Amino acid sequence: MKLRGRVIRRQYAPGSKSEHEAVMLQTTEATYRLRRVGANPFGDPQLDKLVGAEIIGEGNLHRDTFLLTGWQTITG
Repeated sequence: MKLRGRVIRRQYAPGSKSEHEAVMLQTTEATYRLRRVGANPFGDPQLDKLVGAEIIGEGNLHRDTFLLTGWQTITG
């Protein structure tokens, strides 16, 4: 599946054991935590570089996490 949105960084699961700063994809419908398949879920330099960019991400949605298999940066 494909999702389009802006990559942001914000607190994920505040107040829980899973609380951490996460890279997320903010779409017009919802905000999803971003992860790359096979990458560290708590820190991914590749995703850190995308913060502030608008992308079209390709991957699979699992609950509130979008598991990226690829993406294209949108230039405006």
